[in-house]
Amino acid sequence: MKRTIIIGILTGMLIACSPEENTPVSVPDGKVQVEFQLPGTYGIGVSDAQSRADNLPDAGEKWHNLPPASTGLLPIGSTLWLSYAKQNEDGATYDTPNLQGYIVGTTTGGYNTLYPCTTTQNAEGKLEINAEEIGAPLYLEAGTYKFKMVSPAYPIDRDLKMWVDNGIYLYSTDGRYEQTYTEPIKIDVNATGVQYIKLNPIISQVARFTFTIHKGTGVYTLEPLEAGIEISGLQNPFNHGAEGQLQYNWSSENIADTLVMRMGDKRSWVTLPGVELETEVDGSITGDIGVLPTLTMSTPVAVLINMAVNGVPTQYMTLVNETHLLHARSYNFDWTVNVEDGQISVVTWQNQSWTTDIIGN
Repeated sequence: MKRTIIIGILTGMLIACSPEENTPVSVPDGKVQVEFQLPGTYGIGVSDAQSRADNLPDAGEKWHNLPPASTGLLPIGSTLWLSYAKQNEDGATYDTPNLQGYIVGTTTGGYNTLYPCTTTQNAEGKLEINAEEIGAPLYLEAGTYKFKMVSPAYPIDRDLKMWVDNGIYLYSTDGRYEQTYTEPIKIDVNATGVQYIKLNPIISQVARFTFTIHKGTGVYTLEPLEAGIEISGLQNPFNHGAEGQLQYNWSSENIADTLVMRMGDKRSWVTLPGVELETEVDGSITGDIGVLPTLTMSTPVAVLINMAVNGVPTQYMTLVNETHLLHARSYNFDWTVNVEDGQISVVTWQNQSWTTDIIGN
């Protein structure tokens, strides 16, 4: 029902809120209406720089290099925060960033278009996006601006810091890479009253675990138990920032504010509940979940699978160690369950591979 409402609203937006190019619109004096195109989101393939990708560029380097990779579009109905900051008269610094909420729609040409939404303040004092309520267009005066994005539009503090945790997916502008950094864009007041801007892609700030559990010899049924898949030994998001929670300062001009893996304690855990796992046509079980970047060199990540094999409740655990869990990478686990002579065994494919399909489908 919610998805139907969103699609209906987007249809109305496309009709009422998307001006045709070169068609004059009414805007406040001295300003221009800014419309955005979002090319998509980045995943990363195999790269010689894998071990450095979560770190800041080395001295003398401006960016890390992203290997060739295709981008994917955010799904229609995705929410997104966009910050915009105007360049000061000194030509080097930028004013305090402002915030605008958007929902993702579609347009021709293979690009996503962003449509503004209203925002409200919740009981905790954080800003939340109203994805079902159309907001006013963004009007800007002439000047040079930087625009940054983060999606989904989770509740956010007024200083634009966002709390993050294991179990979520998060994409944002990232100054570590040339393809995803925020470049200065000049805004001009023109006769049409509208300026169209193409923004750089955003990139995943978390890693992804994907799971596939197959039926092997002697296995007739596989069912996920309520406990699902439990993952422990992940980066601890607490004891940081306000209220002891890890906060991501995604709109900062300081690249050191990038969300990086911690080298300290790894006591956090997250669960992919059984109800969120899918049973495919062939009877295999699949699922995926986002996790914070984590270094597992000293402390392994434990993955516990809870499933019923031929109706018998079963647990299986595997350890992930000596691995960097890097952002924008997918770590794929593939198990085949066999029953031989009454004994349940699991053949594990332990090689975590790199993929470019980081976008959740």
